[in-house]
Amino acid sequence: MKRILTKMKQKRDVVLVVFSVILLLLIAGCKDDGSIRGASTTPFLGGTQALDIGFLEAMPPDEVADSGTFPFQAMVSLKNSGEYDLKKENVKVDLIGFLPSDFDVSPSDLKNKNPEDDLTPRVKDSEGTIIEPVETYVIFPGDTGNFNFKDSLVGNTLFIFRADVCYKYQTKAVSEICVLENMVDVADDSICEPSESKKVFSSGSPIQVNAFRQNVVGKDKVQFSFDIAHSGAGDVFEPGTDVTNSAVYCPKSSSDRRIKEDKVEIKVDTGINKPLKCVGLPLPGNGVSSGMIKLVNGKRTVTCTQTLPLERTDYTKSVDITLDFNYLDSTDREILVKHVIS
Repeated sequence: MKRILTKMKQKRDVVLVVFSVILLLLIAGCKDDGSIRGASTTPFLGGTQALDIGFLEAMPPDEVADSGTFPFQAMVSLKNSGEYDLKKENVKVDLIGFLPSDFDVSPSDLKNKNPEDDLTPRVKDSEGTIIEPVETYVIFPGDTGNFNFKDSLVGNTLFIFRADVCYKYQTKAVSEICVLENMVDVADDSICEPSESKKVFSSGSPIQVNAFRQNVVGKDKVQFSFDIAHSGAGDVFEPGTDVTNSAVYCPKSSSDRRIKEDKVEIKVDTGINKPLKCVGLPLPGNGVSSGMIKLVNGKRTVTCTQTLPLERTDYTKSVDITLDFNYLDSTDREILVKHVIS
C-alpha cells in the first residue's frame, strides 16, 4: 500500500512540474499588456535619429606630412538610423574647412557628392524583429584621387576636415480621434473619450510629433492639437532642391537661411470626408489640410478643427500626420600636418 501511495505521489509531482513549465512558457510568451511577445504593437520604432555621420578610421589619418609626401583620402560613412527610406540622390555631402589647393585638389572635388547606395532605414517587421540599416560611403576627393599637402610648412599645423551632409527627410506620425453619435452627452460606457489626451506614435526622425489632444467644440465638430518639436542637433530647412543643379538644398548664405530655416511642410489627414481646417495651414480640404509652418525655438503647436458627418456612429478614427523637410548635419576630423625636415 505504501508503495502504491509513493508512486501516486511521484506521478502527481510529475504532473505539477509539467503544468508549471507550460504556465511559465505561456507567461514568457506574453507581454504585460497581454500581447504575444515579438508581435508589433506600435507602428514605429521611434527615436530622434536620422543619419549617423562619421569619418572612417584613418580616412583621413590623424597625422600626415607636408611637401607632397603623404597622399591620402577621406571617407564619410552614413547610416540611416531613422525610419524614412532615403534615396542616395536626396543626400548631398560637401567637404569644407580648408583651402582645396593646399591639399592639391579643386573645389569641385569637394562638392555635391552622393553616397554609393540608397540609405535604407532602421525598421521592424510585422513580428517586431528590428532590421538594422547598412552603412554607405562617400569618398573624397574621388575613387582614384588623393589629398596631398604640397607645400612646406614652418611647423606642424592643424587643419579641420568637416563633412556637411544635407538630405531630405520625413516624419510620419499616427494618433486617433474619438467620434460619437452624441458628442455632447457622452455615455458612461462609450467606446472612447472625446475630450482627452491621446497616444501619438512618431517615426524615428530629428523632428517628432507629440502631445496629441482632442476636445469637443460642438455637436458636429471636434478639435485636436499636437506639438511638433525639433530634437536633433542639425539645422532644419524648407524642403526643396537647388534650382542650379537640382540637388537637395540647405542654404549657406544668411539671406537664404532666414527665408528657409526652421520651415517644415506638413500634411494632416483624418480620412473624414468633411471640412478640416488647421490654423496656419493655407490648404484646407475634406479630411486633409496641408501647408508650410515655421518652428519657433524648435517648436510649434498645430490646432485643427474637423467637421463631422451629421449621420454617424460611434468609432475611433486614425489621424495621419506627415512632415517633410531638409536637414543639415555635420561631422569634424582634425588633421595634423607635420613638417618634414629634409
